[in-house]
Parts: sequence; C-alpha cells; structure tokens
Amino acid sequence: MERTGTAELVIAGGQARGVRCNGEMIGADAVIVAAGAWAPAIFAPLGVRLAVEPQRGQIVHLHLPCADTGAWPVVLPFASHYLLAFEASRVVVGATRETGAGFDYRATAAGVAEVLNNALSVAPGLAAAALLETRIGFRPMSPGTRPLLGGVAGIAGLLIGNGMAASGLTLGPAAGKLLAQAALGQETDLDLLPYDKLRA
Repeated sequence: MERTGTAELVIAGGQARGVRCNGEMIGADAVIVAAGAWAPAIFAPLGVRLAVEPQRGQIVHLHLPCADTGAWPVVLPFASHYLLAFEASRVVVGATRETGAGFDYRATAAGVAEVLNNALSVAPGLAAAALLETRIGFRPMSPGTRPLLGGVAGIAGLLIGNGMAASGLTLGPAAGKLLAQAALGQETDLDLLPYDKLRA
C-alpha cells in the first residue's frame, strides 16, 4: 500500500518498530531505509551520521517531431552521459554529476550546455530536436561511491540501502534482494560487511 507524506522511524527498546507517516503508525518487524540523498535527515534524530550527500543531475528532455523513437536503443557512450528514448518522439539525454551542489533544484546554463554538448557529440541528428524540459535529480553519493548496505549497530531490525549514486538503476535489484534477505534473517548471498553504511 502506497503512502505519501512525511515519515519518521519508530524505535523502541533498541528495535525498529515501524514508521510513523503523517501521524499514522505503520508497524513492522524490520525497516529498510532507502531514502536516497534524504536518508541522513531520517537517521539524524537517532544520532546516526550517514555518510551520504546529494549529487545533482541535470537531465534534458527533447522532442523529435515525426520520429518514431519508441524502439530506439539506449546509448551509453564511453562517458558519464547517456541517451534513451521513449514513445511519443521523446529522447532523454543526461546527466550532469554535480557533487557539492546540495539540494539546489535549479537548472543551470552550464549544466544544460554540458548535457547537450555531450548528446550532440554522439548523436548530431538531435540538433533539430525541440527542448521540452530540464529535470533535476539528486543521487545519493557515499564515500568512494560504494553502496551502503546492511543493519545499523545497536538497533535491531533497522537496515539501510543507499549510496549507489549513478549506479542505482543497475545495482538496485541486487541490493534489494540482499536487504530483503537480511530483513528476513536469512543468510545473504553476499557478505555485507564491506558495505558498512556508517563508513566515514
């Protein structure tokens, strides 16, 4: 069941008991916090410092009239940028990797120029595309960009899945399986110790 609102962890007797969302208590035997760049604020009331900071990504959406883009491939050139296509003649190009920008939601001239210049160097035919919009996202960056996975010392049933930065879409399914195993008390397919979430 989906909930929308402000959530806080409920911890009692050294055990995660669930979350409170907009005043409603949602009980659980285990809680996995996968809140991306916003996770440090969730852990702060517990006195837990999570080594994650936001990395801003600017992503440009383009429209190619009369082009059937629905079956176009994803393009991942030997760079940090990509091109992917959707139905309705839409092509998405991105993205910047701006560490130190905080939660600044502005699209910047330099960021949009970087994205477009990289896209046009790979696909010059996009020069005629219309600019639809620029979207901003915030990747959760951990030290060394290593995922932060596993339990929180001193609080049973509380797990973290974070710090995957630009690799979240590819690492997410494997990380989710590992965290589900840990939440259920099962042996994980991979030792989570190297992914200690409190690593500074």
